[in-house]
Amino acid sequence: MLDLIVKGTKMAVVVFWIALALSLVSVIPGPYGLFIVWAGGFVLLIHLFEYFFVKFRFAGEISFVKSMLFGFTYWLPIIIDDRENRH
Repeated sequence: MLDLIVKGTKMAVVVFWIALALSLVSVIPGPYGLFIVWAGGFVLLIHLFEYFFVKFRFAGEISFVKSMLFGFTYWLPIIIDDRENRH
């Protein structure tokens, strides 16, 4: 079930980044485009904090680019697999 949620969220994130790119080149007009750009900046900031938190908390090999693009949908399965393999 978690795998399905992670895959669905990854697809939603990809759609969001496409919408952000379209907003930056003014394909999405008006207040919607501006909202998407502000939301994109906020999401990038959150993903940056997530990256440093996971990198220092769990001290694993975490990709910066994948963390910035996908956030928890990238690193959460890695941490869960690591914990399952320890037991």
